[in-house]
Amino acid sequence: MKGHWRKAVLVYPKFDTADTFWSYESSLKMYSPSNEFGLPKRLLPPLGLLGLYRYLKPYYDAVVLIDRNVDPRALAEQLHGGDHVYLGGMAAQEKGLLADATLAKKQGCVVIVGGTAISKQSPLKGIADHLIENEAEAVIGELLAGLRDGRAKSYYQGSPVEPENFFKPDYSALNLDNYVHMAMQISRGCPEKCEFCDIPARFGKSFRVTPLQDTEASFKQLAELGWTGPVFIVDDNFIGNPRRALETLKNLYAMGESIGVHLPKYTELTLRIADQTPIMAELRSWFRKTNFTTSFYGVETPNKAALEETDKQQNLRGDLTITQKLRLISEQTGSGVLMGMIFGFDSDSDETVDEFITFINETHVPIVMVGLLNALPETKLMARLLKDGRLIQSSSCNNSDGVINFIPMTFSIQQAETNYLRILRGIYEPEAYFQRVMAHLELFTSDYVHKGRSRLENGVTVVKILTGQHRRVFWRYLPVAHQIARKRQASDSASYARLIAEFFSLCAQYSHFSIQTENLAKQLEQRHYESWQQFSWQEMLGLPIIAVVLEKQDSQSELSAQITVELASGYKVSGTRIDVLRVFSMFYLESIVIDNKIEPSLTLPEAIDLEIKAVLQVADNRSEIVGDSDLSAVATRVREVWAKEPGYLQQLRRIIKGIQEKVGEFTDH
Repeated sequence: MKGHWRKAVLVYPKFDTADTFWSYESSLKMYSPSNEFGLPKRLLPPLGLLGLYRYLKPYYDAVVLIDRNVDPRALAEQLHGGDHVYLGGMAAQEKGLLADATLAKKQGCVVIVGGTAISKQSPLKGIADHLIENEAEAVIGELLAGLRDGRAKSYYQGSPVEPENFFKPDYSALNLDNYVHMAMQISRGCPEKCEFCDIPARFGKSFRVTPLQDTEASFKQLAELGWTGPVFIVDDNFIGNPRRALETLKNLYAMGESIGVHLPKYTELTLRIADQTPIMAELRSWFRKTNFTTSFYGVETPNKAALEETDKQQNLRGDLTITQKLRLISEQTGSGVLMGMIFGFDSDSDETVDEFITFINETHVPIVMVGLLNALPETKLMARLLKDGRLIQSSSCNNSDGVINFIPMTFSIQQAETNYLRILRGIYEPEAYFQRVMAHLELFTSDYVHKGRSRLENGVTVVKILTGQHRRVFWRYLPVAHQIARKRQASDSASYARLIAEFFSLCAQYSHFSIQTENLAKQLEQRHYESWQQFSWQEMLGLPIIAVVLEKQDSQSELSAQITVELASGYKVSGTRIDVLRVFSMFYLESIVIDNKIEPSLTLPEAIDLEIKAVLQVADNRSEIVGDSDLSAVATRVREVWAKEPGYLQQLRRIIKGIQEKVGEFTDH
């Protein structure tokens, strides 16, 4: 017997702020038709809960899914009669998760929460009855059995599951007219090793592909429900396994032929797609055949030293520049490019801001998601920054809020956030943005007619765009778009209409980014910065120590005693004496590398000796950290603990290479 419960209520909480890159809140409010409740439509539905909805139906008499971002009705009334409330969401919905979980508990419901917001440090631990971290498919059966016999655990740790066990979305759970795009997942996992990315830790490095029949069933259901709009394939890295990706694309084409429609699609992938290899050339061809009209690429930065630093090797492959790769992708796929960019790497500086802006404006990419670097849980970046004493707070996971959650290496927190605003203004001022739009229109091609919304809805949207807040900007560039479309296609052709429709779509998106940028400017004006937030990490390490507080003595070793060191800026560094010595050793490591002309190719014993020298220099110059410690234990600690950390030698080599590139005194061997 599967279950005997009356009602499950699945709740997707409101986002903590509507002002995010992906929300398109401003544009949807200004130009899109309203949803069934008279509110702006949302970009995407809650895909994870759509899968859970189908899975739970056999266990309950009724299953209800509520997206709080489109449904304004009182949640308390909709929870009435519910045995179990399942909440799912991301870290950017944490406040909403807390509020809805609290309300559900007051209603007397059993509350289960999952999604990427969940970790062992989650504040939901004190509210929800049961939490699920990572992939719920691995533990949902155990949870339901525990709910039935009263032995359910308070915390479940999910793990990567076999593809045949992936949840299968049921799109009938929602009114699709409340959304602009649909979402579907075909694969999970990513084999890359970017330092800042949490995907490998959460979903594994192995490339797991949804069974063909399940993907086909999803597309068929969308067609049966009358969906003709875009579908976001939310894979972590669609080409993580190129041969499997090619097989998937061929299957997608066959599905489209069978269903009678090749829905417009977009996804996330890496710049490996531009590699000059036969398999990648074939992939580019099939992306066009299967109607991928755009895709999102993690370009991150034009700063090669930063790409090396974060181990983004896939962006450094081959002889083509990144700009040339992006152009090649559009030329051979006909699709647009969405570009993800990050500022705040250790190799970045105030001087690289202009290079960052210039790089973007020289591409044909209108839509660029720029975020300040943030350290996420389970990433190598967070581990490194924790070790260095630079991490200051958890990330909001809203990568467009203009907040950095650690102290940058070469500029202060305040300057990082000022630089971020400068970048946004530099790429979203009208002339720069529409120059990129026109370059995009010169390359954009689709072999399929987009059936999408009705002609009446499209007409109303165009009128709103051309009479709305930014109408003067749009009228200025409409003739240019017309000339490009007419030059490329006959004025009465469907292709001409598609290019003009693409122009109006990018006009609508401009409104979102323009408003978002100015909202951020207002927020920055109101932010108060503490004294320590006005120093870079390099500057911080050179400041005088004004206090050392012994927090906890260690009976075995004075070096293992817990202390807190306060700098003249007010910033505090805590840890064992030897760990604090290590934090400050970076300040001396640079001079040792330069003075001794140390190369990145050093061996592990040489790396250990280098770090011992740096730590001992700290002890000589910052004796208040050491206290009465016996420094003979330093070498033992370095050899037996630090040197055994994952990636120890590789990380030190990258630091040395970064020092060399910054100083510019050595030849790169």
